[in-house]
Amino acid sequence: MNRSLGKSQNWQKGFAEKGFWKSFGHNWAKVLASNSILLGANILAFAISLCLVLFVFPMIFSFFTPDGLRTFILENKMAAEADVTPEAVDSIFYLMAMLASMFVSGMMLIVNGPFYSALSYYYKGLLTGDASFKSDFKRGLKDNWKKSLGAMFLSILVTAILFFDIGYFQLADMGMMSAFANGFFLCLLVFWAAMQIFVYPLIATVELSFKEVYRNAAIMTVKNFPACMGVVLFESVIFGVIPFVLMFAFGQTGYAITMILYLIFSFSFILFLSVYITWKAVQKIVQNDN
Repeated sequence: MNRSLGKSQNWQKGFAEKGFWKSFGHNWAKVLASNSILLGANILAFAISLCLVLFVFPMIFSFFTPDGLRTFILENKMAAEADVTPEAVDSIFYLMAMLASMFVSGMMLIVNGPFYSALSYYYKGLLTGDASFKSDFKRGLKDNWKKSLGAMFLSILVTAILFFDIGYFQLADMGMMSAFANGFFLCLLVFWAAMQIFVYPLIATVELSFKEVYRNAAIMTVKNFPACMGVVLFESVIFGVIPFVLMFAFGQTGYAITMILYLIFSFSFILFLSVYITWKAVQKIVQNDN
């Protein structure tokens, strides 16, 4: 573990001492108000995620093409054949692709790095009770944009490689070797997603080199593994399970609720949770050093 973490003066106890839900309850309006910033800043990230989804997901899921989706619907008798028109299938398919791209970005695998680090710095101030949105956001963006831009490009590259590897071995006819390799790269993807919990908060709030950010993020993921897996599962529910269930079970009403969640809640809540988890991890190091 990098010693500079233990010596960092960036983290005071403040409201975070009260636990996550009390900290969020004290700052919920400010956190949700900043969700629109992440949503707007992530437009390019959504587009990149969509390209990745359209290219790789058909390798992983046989139904992730219009023809495959039509076959899946008919084989599972989800609708009458007369209702499964090309237009209806295309509409459902592109809706699925949009949700999948939101899922990839929601897991913080492909996001606008500079804005995530800037808001991480602001959220740290909310946790410690010493926050000013304008000055904190400006400082977080100015001081960390280069490092967080590098983190963004690295995450895009690693995420694309891991998804491709999973898809490649999903299609490969190599028996047990394919199953083993597929499971191995899936575990790596989950671990990589868990590491993203720490990357932008560490960039924003602790003086570390680029290499040290990832080394400490990996170590923190291991040391806080149950909490990290809980966050990854929670992200999967918010950006995967809930949107798909709402849209496909409740139609237009579900679509409206999903859009509201995206607009005012999902992205900022997950980032605030990530900053809090990072605060807890840093506090453990500070206490051990003392």
